[in-house]
Amino acid sequence: MHTIGQYAIPVFLVLLIVYRKVRKTIGFQLFRPNRLRIRMALFLLIGFLILWSSFIHPILYLADAAGIICGITLAMLAIKHSMFEQREQELYYRTHIGIETTILILFIGRFAYRFLVIFSMEQAAAAESQLDMKQYIKDPWTAGIFFVVVAYYIWYYAYILREGKKYIHSSGID
Repeated sequence: MHTIGQYAIPVFLVLLIVYRKVRKTIGFQLFRPNRLRIRMALFLLIGFLILWSSFIHPILYLADAAGIICGITLAMLAIKHSMFEQREQELYYRTHIGIETTILILFIGRFAYRFLVIFSMEQAAAAESQLDMKQYIKDPWTAGIFFVVVAYYIWYYAYILREGKKYIHSSGID
């Protein structure tokens, strides 16, 4: 039987991520090229690892591709509404709050759904038999939504890096 403590750490981590994302979604963010590059590299690494693991179930590639297309589309919409602002020799940027909120809701909603499915499967497995991990590892919806998030942030951060450098060079910010 599982205790509530097993779920407390993942829930706490997700709430921390949500808090940080909401804080970053509202208002201008300091342009920090190295942080953006590191985030892009992490998203690329995780994305490639998940794509590589999808070869066992090729149907996941369709969900991955759909997620990538949706993520790039959302990033292009966010790019149209992005703003840069110079304050005291530092550059700040702001994304479109509606699109950023959509990405956040997709991620949190799917995470919460999968958490509830896993929790209910564990309850049923405890009553009947062994839990079959295959049922929730190979979910195309989860893969697709994950790649919406991955593609969005990689595309959007690449834009912020490119435009931020242009802005810095044209305005003479240190």
